[in-house]
Amino acid sequence: MQKDKRNPNARISTQIAIAAIALSLGMIILGLTYIISFMDIFIIIFVPFIASIVALKGDYRAQLLFLFGSFAISFISWQEGFFQFLPNAIVGLVFGNIVKKLSASFLTYLVTSIFSLLIETALIFPINFIFEVDMIAIYASLFGMSKEVFLPIFPLFYLMLTSIQTLIMFITVSNELAKLGYLKKDRSTFEKPYIYLLLDVLLGGLILIGHFYLEWLEYLSMGYLLLTLGYQLFKVIYPFDKLNAIVISIGGAVAVVLAFLTSSFIAETDEAYLSIVPGVCLLLILTIILMFFHKPKNIIIDKSKDLLRDLH
Repeated sequence: MQKDKRNPNARISTQIAIAAIALSLGMIILGLTYIISFMDIFIIIFVPFIASIVALKGDYRAQLLFLFGSFAISFISWQEGFFQFLPNAIVGLVFGNIVKKLSASFLTYLVTSIFSLLIETALIFPINFIFEVDMIAIYASLFGMSKEVFLPIFPLFYLMLTSIQTLIMFITVSNELAKLGYLKKDRSTFEKPYIYLLLDVLLGGLILIGHFYLEWLEYLSMGYLLLTLGYQLFKVIYPFDKLNAIVISIGGAVAVVLAFLTSSFIAETDEAYLSIVPGVCLLLILTIILMFFHKPKNIIIDKSKDLLRDLH
């Protein structure tokens, strides 16, 4: 039997069609933002969704076509295009590719938020060059700080902004992907308690390094540590019962005691590094508790279910 020589061309045509349809939808959204100002919110929601579909349905050719096409159509409204549409298209492609490996887990959100932070931070420089607007100085003025004082805190501040934006995208896009059946039903092998233990220890180490060498690294790592601990706490208290309430209450009490110990260390000694000891103890205690109480759940048993109820 002779091989069907039309198949390679058919596959290429399919990839072109996927990219073309996605770009057509993107042009409509970008065109509407040029006419209606409040339509910018749709870029945050729909553009990552469209890009993630391209990543899930297409191969590298469709993704490259979509990426270069997104760059081209950004000239329709170049301010919204290059500083909103294109970054969200890239984040959507990253999210879609990660979903293939990790499904819609917390680690998917975490990795996507890191890419989003890197992209948004990189945009500060062209904004400063093109519009002569120093975004860091503007953000510093909101807190009544000088740029020099605010600079070490800026990565943590930007992490807060990008993580909120990524969370909106993650919830909305993941729920739609679940309804379309694109999410895996089996639990990711990366979603294990010891993974979070290693992640917490790594972030704790980065905080320690940043405390002595890079102040911005200390703040940024602390922000990611709060995100991971917050998620693990959510998994401990869900579903809500008396035992979980007791565990959280004990953890909260220990945190308060260690906070006072930290204040005492800082006030009564000149050895600044001793102030890290209570924080390290708190990190280890919380990590051990969460490691034993963290019970992952299978994701998406029913497509009609809400993602947040099944997020493992």
